[in-house]
Amino acid sequence: MTAVDGAGAAPDLIDPIIGFRQWRLVDRSLTSMYSDSRWSEVQVSASCPHGAHQPNEVPDHRCTCGIYAYYNPCPRTASAVTKELVGGAVVVWGNVELHGTGLRAEHAQVVGLELPLSLGAKRRAVLEVAEELGVPAVAHRRLRRLALEYGRPVDRSLRPPRIRGANRWSPSRRQPRRWA
Repeated sequence: MTAVDGAGAAPDLIDPIIGFRQWRLVDRSLTSMYSDSRWSEVQVSASCPHGAHQPNEVPDHRCTCGIYAYYNPCPRTASAVTKELVGGAVVVWGNVELHGTGLRAEHAQVVGLELPLSLGAKRRAVLEVAEELGVPAVAHRRLRRLALEYGRPVDRSLRPPRIRGANRWSPSRRQPRRWA
């Protein structure tokens, strides 16, 4: 396995955890889909914009702070039909909260971006961003294999059940599982 600089080991998880997410391509850079947070570095750390809890408590189950990722790659169709969405793989570590369809983490590192199928401006932009971050741009079908070179997935037995019809990231009646 390839080590991730700065990665800490959670008590039950020796390797960093893999995850998948999408970003918006804005001015040839990655931006969070839900905020104006830019991913200008390959590694990012979460902070709480509300300041409602201690910095070492990010993510906190009473808040929406943290770096979001899904357990599985986002469908290619989502990024293929828009000019601005791009998928990719990350590894996460530090404080990690597990939810039904994904997780929130304190730290993350981009390990690869999804290369668009079509030739054109979006493909060139993804290649430029990947080069700037120092990560590969690979076909959608290779994202999981690439991520597994850097970490491991969360075992299904550790994931809380998915609550149908609920906001996948909202606190549920059942507390999410958390590692520090």
